[in-house]
This record gives sequence, C-alpha cells and structure tokens, in this order.
Amino acid sequence: VVIFGLMVIAGLFGDPDPSKNILPTFLWVVWWVGMAFISALFGNLWALVNPWKVLFSWFETMFGSFRHTRNYPIWLGRWPAVILFLAFAWLELVSEQAAHPATLAILIITYSGITWFGMAIFGRVTWLENGEIFTAFYGLFARFAPIARNAERLDLQLPAMGLLDERPASFSAVCFVLLLLTTVTFDGILETPMWLGILDRVSNSLTMQSTAIALQLTKTDFIVVVKSIALIVFPCIFLGIFYVFSHAMAVFGGGRVPTSDVVGYFVMSLVPIAIAYHISHYLSYLLITGQKIIPLISDPFGFGWDLFNTVGYQVDISIVNAKIVWYTAVITIVIGHVLAVYIAHVMATRVFTERDAALRSQMPMLILMVAYTMISLWVMSQPIVN
Repeated sequence: VVIFGLMVIAGLFGDPDPSKNILPTFLWVVWWVGMAFISALFGNLWALVNPWKVLFSWFETMFGSFRHTRNYPIWLGRWPAVILFLAFAWLELVSEQAAHPATLAILIITYSGITWFGMAIFGRVTWLENGEIFTAFYGLFARFAPIARNAERLDLQLPAMGLLDERPASFSAVCFVLLLLTTVTFDGILETPMWLGILDRVSNSLTMQSTAIALQLTKTDFIVVVKSIALIVFPCIFLGIFYVFSHAMAVFGGGRVPTSDVVGYFVMSLVPIAIAYHISHYLSYLLITGQKIIPLISDPFGFGWDLFNTVGYQVDISIVNAKIVWYTAVITIVIGHVLAVYIAHVMATRVFTERDAALRSQMPMLILMVAYTMISLWVMSQPIVN
C-alpha cells in the first residue's frame, strides 16, 4: 500500500520526464513484467500484496462489511476483466501516453475507483475474480507455478498441474485467456520487420489515403488507429482458429462432447506456451531496463535527491547478450510446449472416456501447439537477426 501511494504521488507531483520519474519504470518493468515472472515461477504473490484488495479489506474492518446491493449476474462472467484488460493492453502496446507519469497516475486513480465500486456493489471476492484484471492475470499465471495455496496452507505440485480443471471454462474466461495469449504475441509482432512492412503498405495504399487525410484533420494518429484495429482483430482471429481446432478435437474424439465444452476444457493447456513466450520475450527487458529502478529509488520524484547513494548507477547492457536471449527463448518455449502438450493429454483422458478417442482428439491440438510454438520462435528471432 505504501508503494502504491508512492507511485501515485510520484506520477502526480514528480518530474514529468519518464526517465526521471519512478512510476513508468516501476509500473511497466518491475511490477507488470516482474510480478508475472514471480507468479509463474513461484506462486500468487499478487493475492497477498494487491493494494486495492488490502485497502478495501481495511475499510471493511474499520467500518463494517458492505451489504452488496446486487448479486453478480451469471451472464456477465469475466467480461469486465476482458474489457478492462483490452483497454490496459491498448495503453501498453498502442497508446503514446503509456510513459507519461501524470497520465498513468490519473489512470491508476480511475481504475482504483472502478475496482472499489465493483467490490462495494458485488462483493470483494466476486469482483476480484471477475473484474479485477490483475487478479485474473497473475492468478492464471500462478496456476502454472509449483507452489499452490490450498485453504490455509501452501502445497507443492508439478509445474502446470494447477491448470487442470474439472469443468469447462466459461466463454468469457476463454476470451480472457486467448486475449492474454494474443496480446503477448502481438507485442512481439510489433517489433518484427513484417509489421513494419504492413504499416508501410497500409500507409501508402491509395484506398487508405482518404482515411489518413480525414484522421489528420481530426489530429488522430493514423498508425495508432491501425494498431488499435489490429489489437482487436488479432484476438478475434485467434479465437476463430482455436474454435475450429476445438471442433476438430470434438469430432476426432467421437463427437460426444460439444465443441463449446472442448473449447472450455482445453484453453488452459495453451497457458504454458504463453508463459514461456512471456518469459522469453521480456527477459532482456527485465534485466536491462529493470536496472533503471536502481537510480530511481534514490530520486523517485526527480527532485535531485540521492537517498540511497545510487543516483550515479549506469545501466549495464552487457548483463545479457543476443545469444543468451535466443537460447533462453528456445529452451523456455520448447519446455512450455512440452508441458502444454502434457496438460492437453491429461485433460483429454478426462474429457474423452475412451483411450483411443482421447488419443485421436489430440492430433488437431498437437498441430495447433506446434504451429503456435513455431510462430513464437519466429517472432522471437526477428528482432535478434535483424
């Protein structure tokens, strides 16, 4: 809670230069990337330190629990988390305001209001599960970790075993998982020469020139519009592809399990590949850019302080090189792929009662996973070889 308050104050009253203000570096590197690493490798730390949850719990302790004015509608599912996560992904990957401290602070305050309002209306636990995007995101990654919390104790489990479900995920939960997968992949695609080629062709297209001129008149960035459309279209394409392969699994499995259930049962098996790609894609970012937090902790507001005598620290870019990044990416993605195939196989033996049907059902899934792994490795290689 102290760190949360410090970040908001730094954003509102600190130096507007992102390189001199602690908020952008802490938000995007230490918290967003670092917490994802911790969640996937060790467990759900976010469940303990979530400042919105902690502050709301303190308020309930002091003034009494809220009487929820409404029951959470079943049809609403996890759609609030899907919509809010899409907005967060747009801020991170598309918006040009993602590094501005004041903008980030205002957005944090706005999101805090939405979160606390949702908790007050529907209940703390209910809203955290369905509407608080970081609880959903880090909780999903934590299901991969070898440490799991059951009741009041911590248990050890094999990696990725927490992703096995007894019931199929709802359609909104499926959309959240696929949105998570595609936004991480989309972030990598934005760094490839292929994406630059697409932007160049779209910008020079005769059919788009009138649209570009109209956007210029309204002072709207054409590239931002193209990225925004791609950010929406890309998950929809991936959802369609996954649905087609899930239908093939249902058919190969004997046709007794509905396609909608197959989609819900097997979507979690893609999470290990997503985690592997997340680690591979952001490892160098965390190790190199993350070093900027060292001088910033001595001068978080950019006022010229040197609280811990670290202001003079210089980022060491030799801490990791392209060869280490590439081999780490290959090893991590292959391991993630193997675990994903295993999770899908275990789930198939539960969903399809006959052994032959379970094995046949995995042929389409295996093709999809291999294709996704190949795409991930290709995306990873582009910034390195070019």
